Amino acid sequence: MTGLPYRLGAKRDRPDPRNYLLDTAALAPQAAVLDRKMYTMVNPDFRIDQGHEGTCVGHGHTNLLMAGPSEHRLYPEFETEEKAHQFARRLYLEASGDTTYQTGMFPGDACAKLKEWGLIDSYWSVPQVDDVITALLTFGPVGLTLPWYFSMYDGNNGKGDKVLAEQYGNYWIKVNMESIFIGYHWIIVTGIDLAPDDGAPEWLRIQNSWGDWGWNGTGRLTVENFRRLNTGSNWTFAERPF
Repeated sequence: MTGLPYRLGAKRDRPDPRNYLLDTAALAPQAAVLDRKMYTMVNPDFRIDQGHEGTCVGHGHTNLLMAGPSEHRLYPEFETEEKAHQFARRLYLEASGDTTYQTGMFPGDACAKLKEWGLIDSYWSVPQVDDVITALLTFGPVGLTLPWYFSMYDGNNGKGDKVLAEQYGNYWIKVNMESIFIGYHWIIVTGIDLAPDDGAPEWLRIQNSWGDWGWNGTGRLTVENFRRLNTGSNWTFAERPF
């Protein structure tokens, strides 16, 4: 399909019994975790953009590192936007072997490469929605592999519910699963908003690898829509302390 506004580039990870599943039962009780309300990401000076390359996994993992919880300036590769962009391309190339930067890759392979490089200590698969939320509020940002439909390109773009856009400074992702299925995309969850009436998780805050999408590359996805879209190919990791 030609003429699409942005490239995708994620592949659903192959089931592998060797994958480490995050044992959320061993983490803090959910009630205590939700006292944090929302994970506050480190605010980098820039967001890198995959452009027209199919490297959302490489750029998404790089944005995940920059999102925290460690201050991204500790990584020399992230001192400038160009250095971070080249880091993302190198991650994609070495983890996928794709010299065209177009065919896409498995997010789990990128996690393995970051561990090989010594940038993270551990990484875990978090296939269930509730586990993703617990991981988000315990470790920080989580990466998701989502099926991407044509309606989701919009990111609200200032249309529809402007109150939400103005109140939260970002856009909500419109999910119409009857629109054209494009492929799979890797996005980063950086925070969560709770429903004001009962405190249940309501919105996921999203960092995309498309810099001019949504509100400066950010948007929001309802937890309900995430349950509909979830492929189970989601990952979180613990950064190596410096």
